Amino acid sequence: MIRLEGITKRFGASPRPSVDDVSIEMPEGTTTALIGPSGCGKTTTMRMINRMIEPTSGRIFIEGQDVTGLDPVLLRRRIGYVIQQIGLFPHMTVAENIATVPKLLGWTRARTDARIDELLSLVGLEPERFRAMMPHRLSGGQRQRVGVARALAADPPVMLMDEPFGAIDPIARERLQDEFKEILKRVRKTIVMVTHDLDEAMKMGDRVAIMRDGHLVQYATPDEILAAPADPFVESFVGPDRALKRLSLRTVGSVLQPGVLPGAPVMNSSGSLREALARLIGSSAPGVNVAAADGAVIGHVSREAILGGGNEAA
Repeated sequence: MIRLEGITKRFGASPRPSVDDVSIEMPEGTTTALIGPSGCGKTTTMRMINRMIEPTSGRIFIEGQDVTGLDPVLLRRRIGYVIQQIGLFPHMTVAENIATVPKLLGWTRARTDARIDELLSLVGLEPERFRAMMPHRLSGGQRQRVGVARALAADPPVMLMDEPFGAIDPIARERLQDEFKEILKRVRKTIVMVTHDLDEAMKMGDRVAIMRDGHLVQYATPDEILAAPADPFVESFVGPDRALKRLSLRTVGSVLQPGVLPGAPVMNSSGSLREALARLIGSSAPGVNVAAADGAVIGHVSREAILGGGNEAA
């Protein structure tokens, strides 16, 4: 768990703090997305957690320990860090990049090698193919995967991610987001992610922190923010299509109704209610049938349930 208590950061003689009295509690094993307009303080807030930026005042707790009094270098070895530019060392192989923190911590060669292979497999890169490869030979998506593996190398309880998918093309970005969500289900880390992309924040974050002018305006689940924006700023920030965005948050498989609808289109259970609605535009079908991974139809979701955001599903 990460807890920020009244953290404030004032740069120089600036009359306005970059971050002003922000308090957030981020439960263990969850992902918190920090988002807001440029200059709102989201990156400064995240970088105070690993003390790349020192807070002017306030306290920061990780797993119950006040980290404001710890050696910053030792603290950072306990925190994974993934950045937009990936930041791989160009003169090191993939394996050497991943081994950076384990070597600093004095791990044995055997333990380090086993961890490298484990993590490459976890992020979908074959160890025998990628271990000895140099970063310049990797695609942008592959470099980002290696960056995630390096951040996970020493099994830190906390990971900070600064625009982690921002430099990836849109198609690869969406795929990496999906894959990273699956990875998080297995490794259970407390993640803090800075993003400028609202759709990404809503997709990746268990909770979303919306900031403005250094202040925390709303901190809630994506569904809560879209259903009940805290004020006119948040309402404007999330946009007029927030009802559609809410449909993107729920899968048809999560609101399954029994039975099969004759002649209705079939969707995979992982498809969103928004996708289901798109399938029904211009159609007279009463809903969509839902199929498991093997293609077998396991139920349906009615048109009424889709339009109701899944709330009318049985």
